[in-house]
Amino acid sequence: MATSVSTLGVGRIHSAVRPLAVAVSLAVAVATALAAGRAWLDARAEEAASRAEVDASLLGRGVAWVWPASNGPASEGARGYREAAVLVETLVIRGDGVERMPRTHPLVLPVGVRLLPVLHVEAAQDAPDTLSPAQVESIVAAFRRHADEAADGAGAVQLDFEAPRRERASYGLLVARVRAALPARVKLSVTALAHWCAEPDWLDRLPVDEVVPMLYRLGPHAAQWRARWLHDDPTLAARCRGPALGFATDDPPPAALLRRTRRPYWFDESIWSNPSHPSLRLDS
Repeated sequence: MATSVSTLGVGRIHSAVRPLAVAVSLAVAVATALAAGRAWLDARAEEAASRAEVDASLLGRGVAWVWPASNGPASEGARGYREAAVLVETLVIRGDGVERMPRTHPLVLPVGVRLLPVLHVEAAQDAPDTLSPAQVESIVAAFRRHADEAADGAGAVQLDFEAPRRERASYGLLVARVRAALPARVKLSVTALAHWCAEPDWLDRLPVDEVVPMLYRLGPHAAQWRARWLHDDPTLAARCRGPALGFATDDPPPAALLRRTRRPYWFDESIWSNPSHPSLRLDS
């Protein structure tokens, strides 16, 4: 009798365990399917924009970065762009002076394109950690020279200065001086290296109208950097999460990121660049 009772007890346990096992298996299967779905969505989110999407972005709302020895996009699909950020002067900080290198290549842009003058500033190896008043004035004077054409064109001028960390304080002071020297009707745009945007305290204090994070040439961690913008990472500087982002046509961003970028800047090193004086990356 005791044996019979024991056998019935085991049967009841097996009967209870079997549905539980099925439920667990089903839960695991659902979780696996959901994870696979998320992975698929993440993979789709990381898919690079196509050339057609790049051209459509430039035509619809984008800005063509035009460097010294070029006249803008060569792609047939991007000939009708409406705004060009043209490098009009390169200013190299050397020792106690500033070397000026104006654009020498004739500029020919499509009719009706709005011009946004860009001034590219570089710090040579012998540049001081703190810019002298004379050096600051030389750079500010360059912005004054292009203020009128900026007002008549896109209504803005852009500072492209990948200031090394040792010149961070000077950079902030320079930006403030440039802003003060420009007419109120002319907006001030600045480019920013991606890693600057992870240091919001100083970047968010700049007196500028637009910050353009450059999301290309990002090295082995490119996907991680772009994902921070794709998911609107709140630890990034607020000014870096505005409407403008800088991309390269030969290193396009994820299509999902491009779709949400309201003001994309486009650079193509092989077609639009070929600068007479290559930029220096000296940040430490």
